Amino acid sequence: MSVQEWTAVIGVAVSLVLGLGPWMLSVHAKLAVIATRLEEISRRLDELAASHDKRLAMCIEHQSRLESHAVQLAELADAVRQA
Repeated sequence: MSVQEWTAVIGVAVSLVLGLGPWMLSVHAKLAVIATRLEEISRRLDELAASHDKRLAMCIEHQSRLESHAVQLAELADAVRQA
């Protein structure tokens, strides 16, 4: 290849880089923002899942207490009826 052909090839390559560079930079910036938001959402979901597990355990405990109270109330009602 001659010097003129190399100059044309390099010119086209530089033009492509200069034309696509700003677009690629803006896409990279948008992807960085999206990645940051996804990390925040993931962290929040983990916190919500932990909170849900804790509340679920509390609800199960309260349900068992309510059931034991219902049994005690039924026994008390039977005792009152017999008396």
